[in-house]
Amino acid sequence: MSEKFEDGQFSDVEEDTLPWAQNEFKGKPLSNGYPKEQLETEVANLHITDSKENNRDNIDDDYYCNNDYDLDEKKNTVIKTSSQRSNTQIESTKVTNYQPKHKLLSRYANKINLEKYAGSSLPSHVANVLIESDKRFDKDRIRMKDKSDHATIENVLDSRIKNKLHKLFEKGILAEINGCISTGKEANVYYAKSKNKDEIAIKIYRTSILTFRNREKYIRGEYRFDHVHSLSNPRKMVKVWAEKEFSNLKRLEQGGVRAPRPILSGGHLLLMEFLGSDGWAAPKLKDAVLTDSKSRTLYRECIEIMWKMYNKCRLVHADLSEYNMLYHDGSIVVIDVSQAVDRDHCNAMEFLRNDCSNITAFFKKYDVGVMSLQALFDFITDPTINENNMDEYLDIRMQEGNEEKDPQQQEIEEAVFKKAYIPQRLTQVINVERDINLAKSGKDLIYKTLIGLKADLSKPAEKPEILANKHKADSKSMKEGSDICTSSEESGDSDSENESETDSEDNKIKFTRKKAIKEQQAEKRKIKIKKHVKKRKIKVSRGGK
Repeated sequence: MSEKFEDGQFSDVEEDTLPWAQNEFKGKPLSNGYPKEQLETEVANLHITDSKENNRDNIDDDYYCNNDYDLDEKKNTVIKTSSQRSNTQIESTKVTNYQPKHKLLSRYANKINLEKYAGSSLPSHVANVLIESDKRFDKDRIRMKDKSDHATIENVLDSRIKNKLHKLFEKGILAEINGCISTGKEANVYYAKSKNKDEIAIKIYRTSILTFRNREKYIRGEYRFDHVHSLSNPRKMVKVWAEKEFSNLKRLEQGGVRAPRPILSGGHLLLMEFLGSDGWAAPKLKDAVLTDSKSRTLYRECIEIMWKMYNKCRLVHADLSEYNMLYHDGSIVVIDVSQAVDRDHCNAMEFLRNDCSNITAFFKKYDVGVMSLQALFDFITDPTINENNMDEYLDIRMQEGNEEKDPQQQEIEEAVFKKAYIPQRLTQVINVERDINLAKSGKDLIYKTLIGLKADLSKPAEKPEILANKHKADSKSMKEGSDICTSSEESGDSDSENESETDSEDNKIKFTRKKAIKEQQAEKRKIKIKKHVKKRKIKVSRGGK
């Protein structure tokens, strides 16, 4: 296939402008004007010289060139030019420009040292000291831990916790972990089983995102944690928190308070008894469905638990509410005692008053005849109340609670009690003389049960004030009844002696009067429940056997 080409297709200039078209070549061919021997000698004498253009190519483009100055070649001096020269760059055809730079600079490798500057020669002992200091400095620069070491899953499971869980599996304490039971502001609780198929609850405290930050006020002031000085590190704080809950659970177990039995504590882990059935955790008290009678029984059980915690375990829960109590097997179980403080803590009275307020507010929703806030506080802190007179005391208080009172007046009294200052010791009383005068005038002091004295501060109290008043009233009524009986007998004897001729009707009246008094006393004995029967009924109502 033939192709046609047009003229000037492959050229940008006309043929007339080319040199051979104009016959501008000068000179004669060498082969024609020189003999062969002379040409060979002249070629042998030729030598290569660098031109200025080639020298310009050797200049490295990476360096800055100031074009305001020039070199005078005749005088070998630098002169300043009035105007800046144009930066004319000519394309180089040198082979070295196509080589990688690291190969071009390899000729200077022996002159470049990028290691540490050794300096001039030093004495050997000085050099050894410097070498050791450099080693320590380099060791400090090495990062031993990374962010990945503190990364958590569900805000609790980091690398440390996983290693501890693996050790528990190796020791045979745990066989499987089946999932999360509950999440809270301070920890997550997981359901696990041991090799013996025993159900275990694992509490793992949060370390990454601490929503519960005011832990320090629950630790400062406790003699058990006087050795803890620095609480600025959240991980150390959480470790102390776990140890605190473990020791508090031990105290509750020794005091007879129903709470999860502690098994093991280590770091941020706490293993304890699982409360539930068939893998289902027991519900919280706020989620339990309660009848009226059951709510009254649980209220009485709850205030007895608070009394036991204060008097037997010497603890104040400090966060007792329906959220921190479980409803298991028809009774209350106390949980989350990590913030519980000793009753000698500087803030123990404030925490106890808050607990009383929370419990009273919850059971009021179920229309339970609750004790007043100050009466509940006095019941817990009264040293004269013991297990023998507790039932009698609570019976009287519950009867008072069922009586109708002015709700507005009751709210005012509770508000005043919440804001009142309660000293824990006599040394903390602000105005001693004023309080003594108030007590002698017949007014009750807000801290009268804490000091263990009678209301008039005359001597130590042996019985609760309310029981002492009741016993006085009972003895007075019995004395009046016996006086009536003796007076009637004496009057009958005198009538028989002085009036021998009395009618039979008068004798019948006296007889009927005596009989009526005896019947009244017999009726009282019938209504009164015997103490052992009463205790049995209370125990059965609580779900006991």
